[in-house]
Amino acid sequence: MKLKRIGTIVVILAIFLLIAYSFQDKLIFHPRPWPENFSLPEQLENCSLKEITLTTEDEIKINALYAKSKISASNTAKVVLFNHGNAGNLLGRLEKLDVICKTGLDVLLYDYRGFGKSQGSAKADKVIKDAYAGLDFLLKQKGFKSQEIILYGESLGTGVAAKLLQASKKDFAALVLESGFASLSAQAGRTLPVIGPLILKETFPTIDILKNYKGSLVLIHSKKDEIIPFSDSEKLYQVCPSNDKSFFNFQEAGHNSPVWEKRIYSKIWKMISRGNLNQNDN
Repeated sequence: MKLKRIGTIVVILAIFLLIAYSFQDKLIFHPRPWPENFSLPEQLENCSLKEITLTTEDEIKINALYAKSKISASNTAKVVLFNHGNAGNLLGRLEKLDVICKTGLDVLLYDYRGFGKSQGSAKADKVIKDAYAGLDFLLKQKGFKSQEIILYGESLGTGVAAKLLQASKKDFAALVLESGFASLSAQAGRTLPVIGPLILKETFPTIDILKNYKGSLVLIHSKKDEIIPFSDSEKLYQVCPSNDKSFFNFQEAGHNSPVWEKRIYSKIWKMISRGNLNQNDN
């Protein structure tokens, strides 16, 4: 009888894990569709906007914006590949994009599959293909060298940016991670202890990637982040062997606070654009 109960529990647990595995993308991603009859403005305060379509390796059409800075600058870095977080769509990042453009940097901001006007459904194990489509556009169509590109990620996008860095095997101007996790496994473990890490299709192991990264690294995180602990960025900073790394923090900001409205945020991006990351300026 006891063995029968154990067997029943194992079967129930297996079914639960299978369901959780099947629906994990809906738990991870919270996309918002493009507003009906909404048209993008042609420009913001610091940039002009051009809507473009990217095509992934598996033939998915990805919606993206190319923001051309109006500011003349002699930056070593020229453009930012913006990998956004797990919710909303690119329209919710326009104010942040404009702050970045104020430094003289152009920005390519794209929506993952299933977000906004992008085709398909959001999938953790496919999002790297979406990121690659953005990188290919900058390298092949815009003619940028990888050393002129800043890989930037916010929240879940930090895992995407780090994964793209590892997979592409290219040298970039910098890797900028804002409000990032040590790994999606660690984040899943906090949400669903024990079970969470077991069901992931993609772990986004940022901490393991940074153990071998010696390029320019910038970490930005709030000590009051209620979703991804500040300690995750501390761990990322500690494991990275680079001699060119900086860590900027906010004292009072939640995970989804409009940090781009803070004066220090614009200052940080100005230093990033110039490659001048003296933490004494923070």
